[in-house]
Amino acid sequence: MFTFLMAVAAPAEASPAGQSQTICINSAPATGWMITAYYDSYLCGTPGSGVYNAKQVTDVRDTPPGRAVSACQMPPPSGFYATSWSYTASCEGSKTPDRLLNNLQSVTNLNGLSSGFTIVICGIQNAPSGWELLAIVAAYQCVYPRAGGLGQNAVSIRKR
Repeated sequence: MFTFLMAVAAPAEASPAGQSQTICINSAPATGWMITAYYDSYLCGTPGSGVYNAKQVTDVRDTPPGRAVSACQMPPPSGFYATSWSYTASCEGSKTPDRLLNNLQSVTNLNGLSSGFTIVICGIQNAPSGWELLAIVAAYQCVYPRAGGLGQNAVSIRKR
């Protein structure tokens, strides 16, 4: 049986970009912040259950255009897109990880890039606004299941 603790820390508040802080597992990261690790913290109660009770979050809002940041699996902020997947134990929310899926994503800030910039983003999806779809591609860096096949799993896009 798992015990889930209610959050005792407030969600991340605005602070200088690149800053990290601990929030409790049931707290949502603030807009523009991404989860970078799960762990136990006495800030969030007594550790001991089968899941971690805290997470580290990092402010990614001021990531320069075209630069990538690494974060655990979660929807990225507006204008950021997954450009690769890999595995890390730090992104397993459970103390008994299944290690079946790549859970660390590299997300790239596409905001503010110049016309003609080309990039491959993971997932079969439409090109973001202001971008054109060049091709559906097979990209090794975008394999989500750890032992999964390659297949068509990404799109190549170019800034208009």
